[in-house]
Amino acid sequence: MSWFPALPEWDALHPVVVHFPVALLFAAALLVFAGLFARASWRAWAGAALLMMVAGTVAAWFAAASGHAAGQLVDKAGAVGAAVTRHEALGVLTRNVFTALTLAFALLVALPRALPKPPAEPLRITVFAAFLVVYLGATTLVARTANEGVRLVHATGVRALMASAVEPSAPAEAPSEAPPPAAEGAAGPAGGSAAH
Repeated sequence: MSWFPALPEWDALHPVVVHFPVALLFAAALLVFAGLFARASWRAWAGAALLMMVAGTVAAWFAAASGHAAGQLVDKAGAVGAAVTRHEALGVLTRNVFTALTLAFALLVALPRALPKPPAEPLRITVFAAFLVVYLGATTLVARTANEGVRLVHATGVRALMASAVEPSAPAEAPSEAPPPAAEGAAGPAGGSAAH
């Protein structure tokens, strides 16, 4: 007997996994913003933001993959099919955009170390602020993708299927002896007479 519940199938993990890229990618923007005002410790803030972006981007890859697997189980007829297709396309776009942004930010963080002379503080702030503006614009894509997922679940009723819902469970054991027949005039489930 295990103390922990069994992990759901890959396709059923999507509702759990999707929350990580949303939280991590939004939090990374806050760390980039904090790094703009930290003169002495901007590298630490930028490094923390980069780690958060990497974690959020990896989570976005998992969310897109598990969402694709979950989408394969949905009957894609009519409005549900269009909603699933739209949500999946937005998920893939979000994953790709944040992969590119994370790589660009890694370059911005590493580049000053590779230069013979560190860039002037106003230049660093301008470049990081410009990146932050682009990044914040991309977070609207995260919000839109999440909103499409919420609409998919709450407006169309699409749910992740758990293994127990897909696989038939083992038949229950038959009782060893049949229950005695109810006596005539005995109380029924509502407390009234069984014979009406």
